[in-house]
Amino acid sequence: MKKKTSFLLIVCCILMLTAIAGYATGLKNNQKNLPIYENTSVYPAFSLPQLTDTATFIVEAEVVDVGDTIMKEITVSLTENLEDATESLSYPVTPITLAIHSSIKGDNTGNKLIYYEEGGITSEYVQLPDGYAMEEGMEAILFLNPDGYCWGVQSIFPISGENVILNNAAIEYIGKDNVSVLETQTLDSNIKSQIDAKSINVMPADDFISVIQSIVEN
Repeated sequence: MKKKTSFLLIVCCILMLTAIAGYATGLKNNQKNLPIYENTSVYPAFSLPQLTDTATFIVEAEVVDVGDTIMKEITVSLTENLEDATESLSYPVTPITLAIHSSIKGDNTGNKLIYYEEGGITSEYVQLPDGYAMEEGMEAILFLNPDGYCWGVQSIFPISGENVILNNAAIEYIGKDNVSVLETQTLDSNIKSQIDAKSINVMPADDFISVIQSIVEN
């Protein structure tokens, strides 16, 4: 009797795991059937001091929730005259809830902040963000405007372990002598899956925050 019960339990577990795997595979297949578009947004290129000065909020934070993609409508001009902005354009944005670990710049009295990632999954297509796609559990230093938007990949510095991943503008300001090189495969899985290069430039996150704070104070 015990053997029969154990066998039934094993069969039930296998069926449950098969159903879960089938459901997950179905979701992936549905997403694969949607056309995927690269982000075509154009942002001004900032040096690290310029980015620091331009940003309203600079935070070290962790992603605690990735919301449903919404469509944002803006008015654009079809001519070079911005006063002729009469046409409406919609594009997807995804609200990302951040739990703030450290507020480096900006009067933010709460412990959470909403970052609007330009991109997401719609019913008709997938729009990739310019840079890193935020996932729950990811940690990063973000430079944001008053409305919670950023200036593409140059505004996002992912944190893996004790280190922060640097871009070229940051390396140019900080200096190569203060930067280390890490193999991409050593990074957290949700970050390394988004990086094609075999190695990346990093420095301790606390040291990078100190650099930004010195720019803010000056």
